[in-house]
Amino acid sequence: MSNQPSNQQVLQVRYDDLKASYANHVLVSVGAEEVYLDFTSGIVADRPGVSLLPIHTRVAMTPSGVVRLAQLLAQTCQNFQVVNVAPPPQEPPTQVAQPPIEAPKDEKKGK
Repeated sequence: MSNQPSNQQVLQVRYDDLKASYANHVLVSVGAEEVYLDFTSGIVADRPGVSLLPIHTRVAMTPSGVVRLAQLLAQTCQNFQVVNVAPPPQEPPTQVAQPPIEAPKDEKKGK
């Protein structure tokens, strides 16, 4: 055994008062020293001709935190990707023959 102290720490994650909210949209705003992520579930009709985008959660992060979040999200998206299968070969469109145009019956009688 080594006499050197371990640099490892135990990290426990606690979910106290956790409230999950579905977000279908996120608005990103940039302040002087922070980036704000405003989450919403989508547009709702308020009254005729007026729609609202109710924000239910705002998260403020440092720019470096946003960069780490973007990297984590990119990595997570790669994990969800399925193996790309080559699409079926595209055949050029074929021209459809137009049926002959017949003269109206009234015009046929006159000829």
